[in-house]
Amino acid sequence: MIKADETHAEPARYRIAVRELCAFAAREGDLDLRFTPSPTAQQGIRGHQRIVRRRGKDYESEISLSGDIGNLTIRGRADGYDPKRNCLEEIKTHRGDLSRQPAHHRALHWAQARVYGALMCRSRDLEGITLALVYLDIAADAPRGVKGSKDEQNEQDEQNEKDAGALDDRDEQTGQVDPKSRKAQHDEQRLEAWWSREALEAELARLAARFSEFAANELAHRSARDSALSRLAFPWPSWRPGQRQLAEHAYKAVMTGRELLAEAPTGTGKTLATLYPALRAMPASGTDRLFYLTARTPGRALALDALATLAPAADDSEGQEKTPATPLRILELGARSKTCEHPTLACHGQSCPLARGFYDRLPAARDAALADQRPLKLATTRRHALAHDICPYFLAQELSRWADVIIGDHNHYFDSHALLFALTQANDWRTVVLVDESHNLIERARGMYSTELDARQFHFLLKQLSRTGHPAPLRSASRALARQWRALEQLKQGADAETQASKVDSKDAGHKARRLALEALPGDFLKVLSQWTGAMGDWLAEPDKAANPAAARQQPARATAIQAPEQLGLIASDASSAAPSVTDTGTATTDSGSPPSTARRRVEPDVEMMEAYFAALTLARLAEGFGDHSLFEVELAATPPARQASLASDSNSSCGVASDAGAEAEAGGGEAARPRKARGRSVRQIQPRLRCVSPAPWLAPRLRASHATLLFSATLNPPAYHHRLLGLADDAVWLSVDSPFSAAQVQVSRHRLSTRLRDRDASCRPIAELMARQYRQRPGNYLAFFSSFAYLEQVASALQQLAPEIPQWRQTRAMTEAERTRFIQRFTPEGQGIGFAVLGGAFGEGIDLPGSRLIGAFIATLGLAGFSPENEALKQRLATWLENDAQRRSQPQQAEGDPHDDTRAPRPVIQPLNADDCTYLYPGLTRVVQAAGRVIRSEQDQGVIHLIDDRFMRPEVARLLPRWWTPTN
Repeated sequence: MIKADETHAEPARYRIAVRELCAFAAREGDLDLRFTPSPTAQQGIRGHQRIVRRRGKDYESEISLSGDIGNLTIRGRADGYDPKRNCLEEIKTHRGDLSRQPAHHRALHWAQARVYGALMCRSRDLEGITLALVYLDIAADAPRGVKGSKDEQNEQDEQNEKDAGALDDRDEQTGQVDPKSRKAQHDEQRLEAWWSREALEAELARLAARFSEFAANELAHRSARDSALSRLAFPWPSWRPGQRQLAEHAYKAVMTGRELLAEAPTGTGKTLATLYPALRAMPASGTDRLFYLTARTPGRALALDALATLAPAADDSEGQEKTPATPLRILELGARSKTCEHPTLACHGQSCPLARGFYDRLPAARDAALADQRPLKLATTRRHALAHDICPYFLAQELSRWADVIIGDHNHYFDSHALLFALTQANDWRTVVLVDESHNLIERARGMYSTELDARQFHFLLKQLSRTGHPAPLRSASRALARQWRALEQLKQGADAETQASKVDSKDAGHKARRLALEALPGDFLKVLSQWTGAMGDWLAEPDKAANPAAARQQPARATAIQAPEQLGLIASDASSAAPSVTDTGTATTDSGSPPSTARRRVEPDVEMMEAYFAALTLARLAEGFGDHSLFEVELAATPPARQASLASDSNSSCGVASDAGAEAEAGGGEAARPRKARGRSVRQIQPRLRCVSPAPWLAPRLRASHATLLFSATLNPPAYHHRLLGLADDAVWLSVDSPFSAAQVQVSRHRLSTRLRDRDASCRPIAELMARQYRQRPGNYLAFFSSFAYLEQVASALQQLAPEIPQWRQTRAMTEAERTRFIQRFTPEGQGIGFAVLGGAFGEGIDLPGSRLIGAFIATLGLAGFSPENEALKQRLATWLENDAQRRSQPQQAEGDPHDDTRAPRPVIQPLNADDCTYLYPGLTRVVQAAGRVIRSEQDQGVIHLIDDRFMRPEVARLLPRWWTPTN
């Protein structure tokens, strides 16, 4: 370990994890994202535990190691160490044939093992050590199951370990492993090598040297950044009303490491009021990275504009573009669908030219991008990437490791595979997370942690995989999955939810559509689904083994490893047109529909198979976290009554998978056709899905991982709803900022008119008359919001008949980006007319129409979600979770310090929430206030807002409206 000179301060060191050091210094070759089916996180943990149990009581696991070399402090956790054999193990779980592993992956694993070995020799004062790469194939006789069967899995693991035998003995003279001394462990492959301490130190020095200069530059940048930010001044001579109040609370939250939930009306200047204090506090709080997350693209642009204001531009020496005076690295992250240069190509060097040699050219591209002191917007990053012939999307991901401020979407941190959250954990960063438009986060997170299996897709896929031409395990697993899938309709959902489901009328009358809402996982279904994903993964890793050898030799060369759907070219809608398809007889066909003569009964993985496979993996992964915050639903389609049998039998009935009800016929030899007995539903008539009811258990770990989190929006009322469903800490701070606008700027009117479904036909003409009267009184630009496209069309047609002279334009379903732009462009300062839109859609928030571009809004709905079995099931499950969450939060917490101290932290005050309001009222009113907020955008604006529904006059609704409004009836 390097020690500082006693007469000088200890030199600054750059902290880096072992994995990150190796990723920087040891990666080379192509970018290769072809997916060799890998275990889930839980399977990986269980695989590590299985190895540890085999090794004996003296075996050490998860050894924390650290060491200094040059200007670096390297730290990490070694997987395992056997002191008797002096063997350090790096454990990797996998599926399939290990020989298919790319060479550069293996080289990276060895690099990690050598660094851990060097640190271990330092820690234990060893002269040398044996390094072992241990690859555990979880598919080889490994127990597959679901949550709830963990005890059975552990018992099976222990039995496997007893059967596997004892540890190897090492020859004391040769230091080599005797392969005969250990009984064969068919699921474990080892690669061993003995290294001296000197050799390991040399390897560590070699890797450190590659990173040392870069680390020195990073340390210098950090010092200059913190020095500049500590002197950062507010860019304007005065604060807006309420803006300083928000900025002060934001600064305190960052300095104290708290969570802040802040409601600040439109016009407060929330973007600048949160970015400025967060940046100013970075040096004193020791913040490594700042993440600014938004729900929409315009939010990213506002953040970039605010940062440009905070980091004023200075003319460069050549008089070209301006560069910021503050040494702040700013990076914008975008969606892959908008940044990929070759969306129809797969992400590996054999397919995409920008993936070929990616890691060989990455250092030069990275250095050029980081030397460019301008904000790395999407276009700037693309220019640097293409200048070095590498992928812009993945260059941006690499630059995320070195940027100070990252502007991205909510899912870049809160999704289950979020890049920024993974980097935070891997590098032990101290991060500050700013979440703009946080009123959207509940629904966005529900979508992130919900999934479903496409019943129609699996119906045909399971039939196809059950036929010959595929491995026997895959055929068997497909048939078992089809049986368990069909058995889902027999599940019971409990008396409380029975009213949501209709019973089968009779054997011959068919089945009515119904929905099952299950508060527990269907264990048998998920168990066979896990077995199917294992068999599918094995086949996808080694498809050639399932093929006819003669046919395989005549197939054109192709990559047999697979990858995630978006990496298969799914960004392009027509990407699947070139993929091989399979006929009902199991024959691969070309685009022309003719079967290749040499490919009979050989089926290669295609796009739909990949989609289905990854959907199943996602459901299995989310099922591992199933709890009272989740709901498993089964939607059962209606089936027609049984038909008379035909004389022809179903040619597909022998495949082992049941066909649709009514598709199979029964016939007697020469006898008249007999009525057929009604059958159960087929796979494509049974739609399973896993729904996230409350995202709090998923989001809470991500909130706790950051140093401070600031969530802000114009509509966060009531605060308890957002506080609890987002999983904020009990000590989170709530702030409600007064509006900078006055009640005199806007005339809010509430109208006693019902917009309920049963009254909509009668409401159309009165609404049209109100709109015409307001327009004639004050011509200008207006927006009218409705609960559905059908309602929108009814009122728009009524207005067209009543006042054809009033210009109008309408939002339509599935508008393109260009069509949405043209819709907004109609709102010009000199324009006149009424734009019709759907509440909660693209024009309900995130658009800025100041001044005369918009002078009024009509909101003809309360914004409530429709009453349906789906929403009622969510409400009932949410009621259970709210009650349990209140109990969990009310439990006294042990005070920090002595674990035996009886001192308890005070119980937090839990504000009660009604599940019905959380399901219907609160989300609806949030959409209403967001839409109304389009009217007044500055202190000079004047406008009108018409709230058209008698329920707006109810006290429980009125108190959720902005405080600065003074509505009249």
